[in-house]
Amino acid sequence: MNIPDRNFFSLSRRLTALVPALTLALGAASGITASAQDMPAAQAEAVYPIMKNATAIEMTSKTDRTFKIFMAWPETPPPAEGYPVIYTLDADYMFATMVDTIRSHERRPGGTPALIVGIGYPDGVKIGEARRLDLTPAIGSEHPEGTGGAEDLIHFISDELKPDIASRFPVNTDKEVLFGHSFGGLFTLYTLINRPELFDTFIAASPSIWFEDELIKRGNVRKRLEPKLEVLGVTPRVLITVGENEQADDPDFPHPNLERLLSISQVDNARDFADFIDELDGVSADFELLPGEDHGTVIPVAIARGARFVFSKTAETPAPATPVTPYDNQTGVPVYSAADYLALTPEERYAHRLQARALPADQREGWLEAFDFALASGLTYGEHRALHEERVRMDEEHATASPEGD
Repeated sequence: MNIPDRNFFSLSRRLTALVPALTLALGAASGITASAQDMPAAQAEAVYPIMKNATAIEMTSKTDRTFKIFMAWPETPPPAEGYPVIYTLDADYMFATMVDTIRSHERRPGGTPALIVGIGYPDGVKIGEARRLDLTPAIGSEHPEGTGGAEDLIHFISDELKPDIASRFPVNTDKEVLFGHSFGGLFTLYTLINRPELFDTFIAASPSIWFEDELIKRGNVRKRLEPKLEVLGVTPRVLITVGENEQADDPDFPHPNLERLLSISQVDNARDFADFIDELDGVSADFELLPGEDHGTVIPVAIARGARFVFSKTAETPAPATPVTPYDNQTGVPVYSAADYLALTPEERYAHRLQARALPADQREGWLEAFDFALASGLTYGEHRALHEERVRMDEEHATASPEGD
């Protein structure tokens, strides 16, 4: 199975005006495509033919997680700015539906050709266990076994997968979308909160907000979205969908555990989270309740609504959040950026905390507010939590404490 490289797409775009019949194609017969053997060895270990103008390869992350990466590209040559990209979680189940839906939009008058990238698992992997690990956040260093790998997956997408895709295809980096359902929807919202710059559109279908006692709703988790929007100046759009029968019994298909179904408040949680996001500057959130659908049957409907949301001609980009006024630090104790603070040793961070704790109360309050903003705007929840655990550990070792919990 041959996979086109970026040069092929560039050549195709240049020749389209001369040879209308020239389109993107698989197969060595074209004489233009790069074969799997031409790819770096780590990416050429396994190639899976799946459908026209689509394939899948295996990629192993820096944390030694192996994924099957699905790719489907249009026959239409790319626009000058490159293809929009829709990244789809749980690709083993959803990739084909996403491809069919996006290609249906492409065939409409004025349709936009798009690249679809799916993140799934190689043959033989227990997908239920794998996705539960990769798509869920961790409350801290101690968390339920088999969960808590979301931040590793975020790093894989940001630092490994997206650069790889951009090396293969002409990509419009201003039009990249993340779609996820259930745990994938939870991961989508967690990515929005921690790395809102990674995608311009986030689509969370039936997100499992209930996970870990609604961890993602806690103030110390979701509060970091607002400062990131203010500092980064990004303006993401968000769609949260949920099926009507995810919080109600379906008379046609009665739920086997109605008490459990009602207790996780799928509809209420999804609506409330959309409201929380939409109240912030620099981001917009739409909520859609999908009539007559449950947690399983909602998937193709959510994909269809997501595609419409992505390609809507009337969509409006949110106005950027107003940048925060810089803190006028007169205390003599530096307010480090997140990156600079992480670069310190644990002992240096401990000494810095002692300096801050020694400040007069009237100075300490403003300093702590500025410092918390600096960390929240530059750290993921996992990074911030690790620093909190370090602080607690070192206070125990040195028999020191702070009533503010800095």
